[in-house]
Amino acid sequence: MADQQPSGSGDGSHDRPPTNGSRSSDAMATTSEEGAAGGVESSTIRDLIGGENVPDNMFAVVPLTWCPHLEAVATLPSDGLDASAPCVTCGDASENWVCLHCYQVHCGRFVKEHMVHHGETTGHSLVLSYADLSVWCYPCDFYVHNEVLLPAKRAAHLSKFGCLPGC
Repeated sequence: MADQQPSGSGDGSHDRPPTNGSRSSDAMATTSEEGAAGGVESSTIRDLIGGENVPDNMFAVVPLTWCPHLEAVATLPSDGLDASAPCVTCGDASENWVCLHCYQVHCGRFVKEHMVHHGETTGHSLVLSYADLSVWCYPCDFYVHNEVLLPAKRAAHLSKFGCLPGC
């Protein structure tokens, strides 16, 4: 989630996480969601990051479980995904995202913002981060996790780690 900023910044860089309280859970929130790559987990945020010594000002970004742009996710390319692929515009390979509509790879906003530009010029909404395998929806201005995204997340995990989630 290194490629994001708080929503509502107005600068056109829509691929950053929210920081306001309405889009997060406090440190005592309970998670019981399917993991980003498909594994089911159930615990509290305090359990996940350190028990009773977690400061009260900690929060967790909770992705949307549905957005209207999920129907535009394209079928995976037959050769899968390459998490080490460079940006097709500038060649940088340090912090890239893959478009889940056309499967082009572009760099994030902390490099040269080519994925932000791709989203703005094509209207392609959903992108997958090769850094943390999160999915961001530009029009919804939010992270999204839904069953429709699992094939792409699993393919990215396989490419990045050499195994499917849970290995």
